[in-house]
Amino acid sequence: MIVFISGGVRSGKSDVAERCVQVLASSESVVHYIATAKVTDEEMRARVVHHQKRRDGQSLSWQTWEQPLCLHKLAPKFAARDVVLLDCLTNWLANELFATEGWEREEHCLQIAERMLAAIKQLAASCKALIIVSNELFSGGVPDDIGTYHFMKALGRLHQRIVDMASSALLVQHGIPTLKKGVDIL
Repeated sequence: MIVFISGGVRSGKSDVAERCVQVLASSESVVHYIATAKVTDEEMRARVVHHQKRRDGQSLSWQTWEQPLCLHKLAPKFAARDVVLLDCLTNWLANELFATEGWEREEHCLQIAERMLAAIKQLAASCKALIIVSNELFSGGVPDDIGTYHFMKALGRLHQRIVDMASSALLVQHGIPTLKKGVDIL
């Protein structure tokens, strides 16, 4: 099962995703948190600490994986009863794109998106549920910068393909999830 959750920056999507994990996890489940962000400044460090504190206050015991690249390597770590939260797709894409040369070429960006989709399929096949969080970046129009344009095009392709595979898709605004596809699990 894949649950896709998107929304604007600081829309409450991570909180909604954690609630989905609580609903989907059974007493036999191990819950996993794949953190894709790289801590590059104090603001990001504060956001990571905020997320960690929120999870520490829950009844679940989280296994955290700090994995900004190559998420496919984690698939063998999960069991069929486990619930996995991937937070977030947007950071993961940026990390993969800018880890190598070629981000300014559209075909390179789309190849990376395809590899990421293959990794998502691997992750989803290895666990009970995979909840994927991503950012909505598309309301501001088409960017002038070619690198940003290719990034957004690859992210848009990922969103569409993941929603196609997903059992449920939610859009979060102001902390309120709106079901866009599938069954409301909250």
